[in-house]
Amino acid sequence: MAGSDGPLMAAFVKALEAMSPRASDPARQYVKEQRADVAKVLNLFNADGTLASGPLPASCFNDLYKWTMFPVVTTVEQAFKKDVRCTFSVNIRDVGYRNTLRDSATGKTSKDLYDSLKKALEGLKERPFDRDTWVWVVEKCGIPNWGPEVIDSVCGPEGNPRMMIQEFKADQGSNTPSKTGDVLVDMYVARDEKLKEQRVYVEATGPWHRVTWLETTMMQCVYDVLLRDRKRKEYGTSDDNEWYPKWLAEAFVRCTRSVAAAVGSGMKGALFTGRRTGGLSLMMIQGLYTQGRFKNSDGQSMFLGSSSVTACIRSLAAGVPAELVPTPAGTHAHELSMVISALLGDIDDKAGMPLAQVIGHILYFFKSRPLGDVKDAARKPLMPMLPDTLGTTAFMRTASKLKIPRGVHKGDSVMSVIGSARQDSGGLDGFKKIMDEFGFKGSLMASEIETGDDLLLARDNGYTLFGSGGFMGDSEKAWDKSKTNISMACKVLRVYDGGTKVKSEYSPTKTGETSEQGQIKEDKFEADGTLSAKEITAIKARAQVLATATPKLSDDELQKLFVETLERFNLDPPQEARGSCVIF
Repeated sequence: MAGSDGPLMAAFVKALEAMSPRASDPARQYVKEQRADVAKVLNLFNADGTLASGPLPASCFNDLYKWTMFPVVTTVEQAFKKDVRCTFSVNIRDVGYRNTLRDSATGKTSKDLYDSLKKALEGLKERPFDRDTWVWVVEKCGIPNWGPEVIDSVCGPEGNPRMMIQEFKADQGSNTPSKTGDVLVDMYVARDEKLKEQRVYVEATGPWHRVTWLETTMMQCVYDVLLRDRKRKEYGTSDDNEWYPKWLAEAFVRCTRSVAAAVGSGMKGALFTGRRTGGLSLMMIQGLYTQGRFKNSDGQSMFLGSSSVTACIRSLAAGVPAELVPTPAGTHAHELSMVISALLGDIDDKAGMPLAQVIGHILYFFKSRPLGDVKDAARKPLMPMLPDTLGTTAFMRTASKLKIPRGVHKGDSVMSVIGSARQDSGGLDGFKKIMDEFGFKGSLMASEIETGDDLLLARDNGYTLFGSGGFMGDSEKAWDKSKTNISMACKVLRVYDGGTKVKSEYSPTKTGETSEQGQIKEDKFEADGTLSAKEITAIKARAQVLATATPKLSDDELQKLFVETLERFNLDPPQEARGSCVIF
């Protein structure tokens, strides 16, 4: 058997065997039992974790939610004359690496790190859209509004795949593609007015329906460069072939410990993987392990699936039996709330509440998999809620005043069609209290899981679901408090309507949960740092007003504004589509 092992598989097994038996026993036992299938996966890679054949596909670091929310993207684009453009920007929260990258870019230190990042980002010009993946996920998951023309608009015509980006710029301070309709990735050094210092900006700009696929991809590209820099130093070698298999073995052992903790919590969970990760090789084997081992004492699966469509498809293509491969699973994202709120800023001002965020959720209800009908209890999980963009209380206070305006749920409260609420910031107990305050009866999902204790805390607060990414293997501090992870995020920070940037006060904003006094928290405040200090102050002040959700209208007037705004969009249901993927 060992003779059929590729370079990564052989080095990975060797690294596992060299580890402390007590720590690595579950991992080694699994590899012993499933060696042939683990080898099918790891033999796709070189010893340094790169694919042995072909470039990484465009789908690689995109979650299922990108496909399920896409019908809303196209619906909004149509309502705005098919010309909504966005800029996504990477926020390196790790202060050390943020400063190190800036110093490398400005020549204060070696240019090597900055040049490595430029090379990696420019490589996105050679990363093709894998059309077969788009077709597979749309059919497998039964996602409506995805016809051949729509797939063409993203992937390019059949037989002539489009690349993820068409243009790359560095050091020019320009975020405008040379050709309308193209996607540009650029990096430059400029002042960040929020940080009050210079930093490296890494951004992607283009039509919303095309640039959306760069959000997690671009962030992962940055993360991979920084992680490899860190590990070369930690392992004392510049040869990635030497340290990567050892890191992969350590990450896999952490995965086995985290799965055991998940089993012990009694909650069902999903693997949110594909960003801030050591790579596709880990994504694939952690998916197989979680599929096989995340079961209760009766042998019943507690695993909801993996967010990584690519990991699932590539495992099947490698010959791994279907029963060993996770089902794609997905939820909701802040992107919809942030873009739609920017486009409908005047609506929120009229309401004095984040009404646009509720509109985004209701567009998802009508245009994506719920199809405007969750009367059947089995369909209720198709409608998720992610309410914390400007604070959960503000969202709930707004949504609780509104009713569904049409269809089989006409007259029902907006909250009554929500199947699950996802906690993504703030305390687990605080989120639960807000849900109780507004009488929410659906499932609660925890997605701020960093340690095994967080799982127990979630369970004890009434959560029945969780979604976790880094905790399932990538995060070193999950099982060693002395370690730190490289923290970063990527959010949409600019929105253009018809080629014109929306008013600065309507710029996309994210605050996460507010304090108990309703104040937004500085460390979670996301906004465009290239704006002036005056503009940043105005954005923050407006966000604070919306976060308190003090109504300017009566309930009847708010409902009227809600209905009138929804009528700007095509809510006619598409042909019904059903699939076997999990949405929660």
